[in-house]
Amino acid sequence: MRCLVIYNPAAGKKGAYRGVREQIRCYCQKEGIDLEEAVTQFPGHAEKIAEAAARTGEPVKIYGVGGDGTLCEIAGAAAGRNHVQVGIFPVGSGNDYIRTFGSQERFLQVEAQMKAQPVKVDMIQTEKMLSLNLCSAGLDAAVALHMAKFKKLPLVSGPMAYNLALVKCVLGKMGNDLKVTIDGHPPIQDRFLFALAGSGRYYGGGYCGAPEADPSDGLLDFVLIRRVGRLRLAKLLSEYKKGKHLRSGAFQDILIFMRGKRMEITCEQSVVVNFDGECQPLSQISFRVLPQALNFLVPGGKQA
Repeated sequence: MRCLVIYNPAAGKKGAYRGVREQIRCYCQKEGIDLEEAVTQFPGHAEKIAEAAARTGEPVKIYGVGGDGTLCEIAGAAAGRNHVQVGIFPVGSGNDYIRTFGSQERFLQVEAQMKAQPVKVDMIQTEKMLSLNLCSAGLDAAVALHMAKFKKLPLVSGPMAYNLALVKCVLGKMGNDLKVTIDGHPPIQDRFLFALAGSGRYYGGGYCGAPEADPSDGLLDFVLIRRVGRLRLAKLLSEYKKGKHLRSGAFQDILIFMRGKRMEITCEQSVVVNFDGECQPLSQISFRVLPQALNFLVPGGKQA
């Protein structure tokens, strides 16, 4: 198979991709692998490069060296194409999608990556774009919007940017009036902090929002949290981050958890919607599962 590696120099700490690049080059030279390389120049470039490679119809492994954004772009180009396999060397600030499958160190092992076998994983179809990991509407999406701004500040890591954005949002408006319909069931109307659709489990630099999600089961995990006061929210955050909320009595009166194929959200006023870190205000959106849409390379095999 062809082997294409796409480097994102803007991911993570400055120059984070360079060390991985040298390891990849040394390994491919030693093993006689014909390596193709490309470097992104602007947001969305990884998708364009991957699309061009996928369009040839030749079997190809496309690796990204970057973060969740790089992976999402490549996955969007590879979705539904059985001749394309996608891998990621995680050097971004969050690296959330791979947490469902294993540690960052595991995914940075060049030999294991190059020998990795593909796992069929689901994706999320929306009216705006394809997503790989998690989509949401409400407070956590607003946090993601501000997180992108904080990440541009010197010395601010992904988790730190998330926490700064969270504080900013908690001090602002709390809750949105949403009408949520899941798989055609009677609509749920309430004031929610947020509504989440997860194929993967983690987002926001390590928050385990969908702790029981299986990326390969053909279903999405839907998590809805009703509005609470700021003081109570502060007490709940630690359990939420650790993924304990689905089984916690502290969330019993405010949490709705369902598993299904489609969630539709409408609201009278626009709400910030998050698509794997890409955010925009909308008054209507749906999240629908695309079963087994991507061949994702997992070093050592799936352990989710």
